Amino acid sequence: MKRAVIGTAGHIDHGKTALVKALTGIDTDRLPEEKARGITIDLGFAYMDLEGGSTSGTKWRVGIVDVPGHERFVKNMLAGATGIDIALLVVAADDGIMPQTVEHLEILGLLGLRHGAVVITKKDLVDREWLALVKEDIKELTKGTFLWGAPLIEVDSLKGAGIAELKEVIRGLLEGTEEGAIQGLFRLPIDRAFTVQGFGCVVTGTVLSGQVKVGEEVELLPVKEVVRVRGIEVHGEKVGSAVKGQRAALNLGGIKTSEVRRGFELSVPGYLGPTELLDCHFHHLSSAGSPPKADATSRRPLRNGERVRFHIATTEVMGRVVLLDKEVLMPGEKGLVQFRLEGTVVAERGEHYVIRSYSPCRTIGGGKVLRGCASRLRRFQEDTLKELQILLEGDDREVIGQALRSSRNYLLSEEELVKSLNIHPSRVREIVEELIAKGVLTTTREDSKVLLVDRQRLESLKIKMLKSLEDFHRTNPLRMGVEEPTLKVHLSREIPPPLFSLVLTELSREGLATISDHRVSTSGFQVKPSQEDKKIAEEMERAFLQGKFNPPAPETLLSQGSASGGCHPQGPSQRKTCQDLLSLLLEQKTLIEIEKSLYIHAKVLEELKGLVAGFIKEKGSITVADLRDLVNTSRKYAVPLLEYLDRIHFTRREGDRRVLHDSVGSR
Repeated sequence: MKRAVIGTAGHIDHGKTALVKALTGIDTDRLPEEKARGITIDLGFAYMDLEGGSTSGTKWRVGIVDVPGHERFVKNMLAGATGIDIALLVVAADDGIMPQTVEHLEILGLLGLRHGAVVITKKDLVDREWLALVKEDIKELTKGTFLWGAPLIEVDSLKGAGIAELKEVIRGLLEGTEEGAIQGLFRLPIDRAFTVQGFGCVVTGTVLSGQVKVGEEVELLPVKEVVRVRGIEVHGEKVGSAVKGQRAALNLGGIKTSEVRRGFELSVPGYLGPTELLDCHFHHLSSAGSPPKADATSRRPLRNGERVRFHIATTEVMGRVVLLDKEVLMPGEKGLVQFRLEGTVVAERGEHYVIRSYSPCRTIGGGKVLRGCASRLRRFQEDTLKELQILLEGDDREVIGQALRSSRNYLLSEEELVKSLNIHPSRVREIVEELIAKGVLTTTREDSKVLLVDRQRLESLKIKMLKSLEDFHRTNPLRMGVEEPTLKVHLSREIPPPLFSLVLTELSREGLATISDHRVSTSGFQVKPSQEDKKIAEEMERAFLQGKFNPPAPETLLSQGSASGGCHPQGPSQRKTCQDLLSLLLEQKTLIEIEKSLYIHAKVLEELKGLVAGFIKEKGSITVADLRDLVNTSRKYAVPLLEYLDRIHFTRREGDRRVLHDSVGSR
């Protein structure tokens, strides 16, 4: 059995509820106030089964959403219009076209409806001449809309006249629609939440995409609570699952009814996130801000920063509109905008929305969501506008490519692409594999996570890194290479570690860079000290050899020299040369850094190891005091020397004594 959802639309008291009852036998006015006042205030729901044409053999289970027609309840109408496949625009024969007839038709167009019919009710209340005039008005009204040329049926809902003909029209419309595919990630905007005795919280809505099964966990948004689906009903029947295009009631476990309201949404956990910022394409209605048939001069432009009522799915929230590509947006114009909302909403790329003016309330336009974002956009930024235009007009490949080219941290996983672009996982996988095969994308890893990077951006980073290395060698000719953390800062603080490692790996594999002891240099680079440089380095080395276990302080050695030699800089440039020579001795492992600003000669370190090993083998262990006396030094040096031996696993601390590490003792 195929499925679809029909929605009514039209002015108050034009017979929408009576029409639904004539079609289904169900009275959708459920509230006592609706019964007392004789008007629809909130959404009503019904369903009917239809057989397909004589040749198709198709059976349809059609849900029907009956919406209120009063101007005060347009926000309820908008909530009900979410997810409908076919619209029935209802016009009473005695009233003809009225304000909400026009506004509801505008809303249906803004929501992307493509299939529908016009139903003239109460035909028994007028003569044929008047009915002909109403038809002409309807044709004029629907010109240029999705209902232009749509079937137009006259009915008398109370007597049943024309209902059979209307059902035939609906059958034809159903055959012309595409049944919602089950593929896609589950979404259900909530339009009702109530408590059923013995079951707890029950919510209803139209399944926008995907499917949900009993026992599955879903996420309640925007509060981001994970709840379990304890039971599902579709049109009063208990079922194991609900799919796209069905009206469904879900019994939720782990949540109270008081914690749920219209405007919330259920979805696959982790797929969607609440946002207060939406980048959108916007169509300003030609009739915006003015009643039907008003003079063109009375139509009001939409101004930057204007406060509006933002409607999406079953949510209404206040916000302000920021015009990104125009100073003002005149009625009939289209543009790129950012909505800065006063509450959170949930939205997918490509989803339709509607906005109404703050006061007086009037539908002024709508369009498609391009992306939810985390930052406020500046107006008239060329790069930003290009990105948004691709999101509006580009295919999935272009959209994915742009996301990777513009990602702030360069790397995105397939899961992040699915969430940020709202493209089905299987489609993302297909495109990613294709782009990798073409060399447009490449991959790296962070733990078990596969990350994607745009190849052009990667090549750009490689060029930038080589330039940084060349600059470093030019200004530091006496250094063997630049430390990796320093190089990363020069390249970009925003580059994530996996990407930095990938850049280094590729440069090394291509023979363009050399990595040694966490220092990076261009391949083939060699330190070439002058004779004077060599002399100074030899004097420094001699000072550390003579100092042995009481080595000279680097700062003293650099600024004043020492009794046994050193560097005597005469200015900033010479001081830098001396610092570079000291760094060179460290890079060459001639000097060993024990701790910050404490270095000893490598030969002295080996002598220290021999003395400590011999002492421990004879005495069983060594203390700080023992070492101090053994090498004729002070506690100032004895403590860090022993701690260094611990770090390199030469000794192992036991209380206040050291023994040889197992790996040394077994030699």
